[in-house]
Amino acid sequence: MNKAAHWVFALVLAAVPGMIAAAQDALPIVQRVKIGFVEIENDPRYEPVRAYDRMVLKPPQRPFAGAQVGIDDTAVLARVLKTDFALIRITAKSPTDVAPAVLAALDAGTHFFLLDAPAEAFAPLAVALRGRDALVFNVSESDDALRRELCAPEFVHVFPSRAQLMDGLAQFAVARKWRDLLLLQGPQAADATMAAAFSHSAQKFGARIVAAQHFTPGTDPREREANDPALLTAINRDFDAAFVADVAFDFARNVPYHLARPRPVMGSIDLEPVAWHWTWERNGAPQLNRRFDKESGGRHMQGADWAAWLAVRMIVQSALRMDSAHFASLSRFIFGEGSFDGDKGLALSVRPWDHQVRQAILLAAPFEVVADAPIEGFLHRTNVLDTLGDDEPESTCHLNK
Repeated sequence: MNKAAHWVFALVLAAVPGMIAAAQDALPIVQRVKIGFVEIENDPRYEPVRAYDRMVLKPPQRPFAGAQVGIDDTAVLARVLKTDFALIRITAKSPTDVAPAVLAALDAGTHFFLLDAPAEAFAPLAVALRGRDALVFNVSESDDALRRELCAPEFVHVFPSRAQLMDGLAQFAVARKWRDLLLLQGPQAADATMAAAFSHSAQKFGARIVAAQHFTPGTDPREREANDPALLTAINRDFDAAFVADVAFDFARNVPYHLARPRPVMGSIDLEPVAWHWTWERNGAPQLNRRFDKESGGRHMQGADWAAWLAVRMIVQSALRMDSAHFASLSRFIFGEGSFDGDKGLALSVRPWDHQVRQAILLAAPFEVVADAPIEGFLHRTNVLDTLGDDEPESTCHLNK
């Protein structure tokens, strides 16, 4: 969004209450935009991360509250636009039930959907929606394959891709001159995917993996060579930092302060690349965090919450800029010249080749955002945000061709 448009949007949101009341009396609601929030009943991604089946290390939360904050933020605009924005929660039994549930809602008049589901739900949904007037905002899945191999025009990927996240972290490492990196990789397939993505990002920006060690979670003394961070990192090659790929998190939590050398740790713990962090204090973030804290009953805003909030904001802002609630008009703005304020600094927009939202990546310690990427000094010929993730020349997806 350019500065002039941003100020117009801000002024409308900050209108004097008396003026709003007058507008509400003069401009009755004449149209309705329904937004479906689609989730999986027993989504395994929201199972608490535990240690020894008793300590909850991470309590991941569903991002519906983020979408609700987005809807609440439209209250001022609803009467001005003569449009009611309604959030409809749709819960599917399994990933295979997502497509039928979305089709039923589409037939009932809902054209915009926020999808909070694992990667396996996307391909059947893309097939079901082909040629239909529907737009699905991915608010929680980072899988690069959705932006590359699936490459479906029906999706807008608001949540950052794994490539964007890892590129942000690699830029920071290189900027700090941490060019020789040790990789610690877990046994799960997701660990291998994460490790491969970071290795690619490190190479892309001029760092190198000097050694890759595979760990075995647990405390079995017979596996000390594979489960003890000090033994795993006592290698002949020196390294500037250690990257840990551990989605289960039980090993990662033991890595800081247990390396054979005093080195920083990043990846699954300590310095993590995220879409949002509750300690971000710039670009309107404190106000957004406060609104979310109130809506959610006191929990911290996470990346998927932010993505759900932004997806609603994109729909509403498109209606404001196009002065229309028609699907074709809103879609044209979103995929065209539309730019959006996501409270992360640089204006966000949708990449035409893979429909990934350009955005900054926050590099966060547990209680501080250490930096935000793109890091100063990493340049691009047209948009510095395209230094993060798949730029058009390297992308295998070409929706704009």
